[in-house]
Amino acid sequence: MGNDTTKPGRRGRIAKAPEGDEPAAVFARRLWELKQAAGNPSYDAMRQDHGALVSKSVLSAAARGAQLPSWDTTWEFVRSLAVGVLGQDEQRVRAQWRLWWDQASAAIQVHAEPVEPPPAPPWIRRHRWWALGAGVAIGATLVVVMWPAPERPVPATIAEPCAATWLCLYRNIGFDDMNFRTQRQNTCWRLADYHLQDAVFSYDNNLPITGHFYDSAKTAIGNIRAGDSSQDSSALPGAYWFCTGSARP
Repeated sequence: MGNDTTKPGRRGRIAKAPEGDEPAAVFARRLWELKQAAGNPSYDAMRQDHGALVSKSVLSAAARGAQLPSWDTTWEFVRSLAVGVLGQDEQRVRAQWRLWWDQASAAIQVHAEPVEPPPAPPWIRRHRWWALGAGVAIGATLVVVMWPAPERPVPATIAEPCAATWLCLYRNIGFDDMNFRTQRQNTCWRLADYHLQDAVFSYDNNLPITGHFYDSAKTAIGNIRAGDSSQDSSALPGAYWFCTGSARP
């Protein structure tokens, strides 16, 4: 798959869109289409005239589709064209392209082959059946008690709708970083554990109870009504604790 670059007035070479259905190729076609919409400037022009802060070889590789470019590279490519050439709103452009990049990154991870676990050491394989037989012979019963650990969701990297009966807190504008998701009621969490201290920009509360924000002194500083969603993207400075229902830090 290839994507030759062209400069205005240069003849004999035609830029081609990346081919294929792989996530990296699909994402690269979006970059290629943006470049065409911006008048197909050369990669030198993207750097020198429109402010892209990466090399032309990196810009060219991003649009070839052989692999997904980093987010930093993607943003320099997009910012120089969508904002610098086409005059689009920077925040909206960043949110939309971050969503597309996150989706492509997740799709690549899903399709990656699982790593095969290493074989058990020989002494474990040799004694495994002996240990099983010995346990049966003496009538030993092993009871394992699993205590539930406090809920600490893994921060997500992809925007997704907040499902019914869940409460979700987002970090960045455009809902492109969901950092917290729970169904638990009447419970408190420390926002720093989810990289959300002073950084809750948006939320969806589908729980039937109100959520409450508290500062480090455990003073109430804000609420999320039951069934409510954020209407803007204003950060909540001072937010240190978050509690649902009647719980207090």
